[in-house]
Amino acid sequence: MLTILYDESRESLYHPGDADDFFQHGPIQIDAALCAEMSRLVYVKDKSLLKQYLDRAGFQLDLAIGYGNGGTQVFIASKPVDNVTVVAFRGTEPDDPSDLFTDANFVFSPWADNSGASLGQVHEGFATALQNNDILGKVITCLDSMVPSTRFLLTGHSLGAALATLTASRMPSSHLYTFGSCRVGDASFAEAMRIINHIRFVDCCDLVTRVPPKEFGYVHVGSLRYIDRNGQLLESPSEEEINADRLKATAWYLVRHALLPGTVFSRDLADHAPINYVSGVMGLRARMA
Repeated sequence: MLTILYDESRESLYHPGDADDFFQHGPIQIDAALCAEMSRLVYVKDKSLLKQYLDRAGFQLDLAIGYGNGGTQVFIASKPVDNVTVVAFRGTEPDDPSDLFTDANFVFSPWADNSGASLGQVHEGFATALQNNDILGKVITCLDSMVPSTRFLLTGHSLGAALATLTASRMPSSHLYTFGSCRVGDASFAEAMRIINHIRFVDCCDLVTRVPPKEFGYVHVGSLRYIDRNGQLLESPSEEEINADRLKATAWYLVRHALLPGTVFSRDLADHAPINYVSGVMGLRARMA
């Protein structure tokens, strides 16, 4: 059986788009697993390579925004034979200053649905990134032109997960899968998002899933799926179970990986790598010794 080793490398964390093994881990039949791979794929910077990798999975590229320049990056790809369309937003790139400014601007800003009704308060940086250059409008216009019966999947990793979440609030009929998402809005926003079909994946110690702090008024949305230290999926475990698992994971990482050349120094960061979400969601993570 195919397995994927836990990846503690800096390359996989900081430059996931430089990989060339997209859609080479066997057929992907489950929406969550498909979205995990799409959330990794959206980091690819070369549009021609993006098309090549999508073709491996039988998808066609319908829209690509942000390729060749900085700022928000998103693609829309469809597979008519499976009646599915995927919208994937890219997460933070360490070499793109606009992403860093977006992440840092965590004051609250009002957010509303398509009719103007309030959906609470959200992270101002995320809201601005989605609305700059009418990115949200372009995405919705493209989706509106699709066949009405098409199944829409919204997804993203890290910053991309936050942008996908805000987009889903304007598209209640979509299915949202997020990976390594930070908190996006306040309690009112979380309540408004209860009508969205949303699964939120957290990989063990992933630090990004714990910011902005809840003490600032931020609340997570979606149904939690937790990937434990060995890559096993758990549905809504207790806070005590998660904390115990993270303590064991941190100790294991410190001994086995923290000081090796080319590795991320902390498991809190290494667990954020998109490939570690792919292996966990697909159930392909090789069990650690």
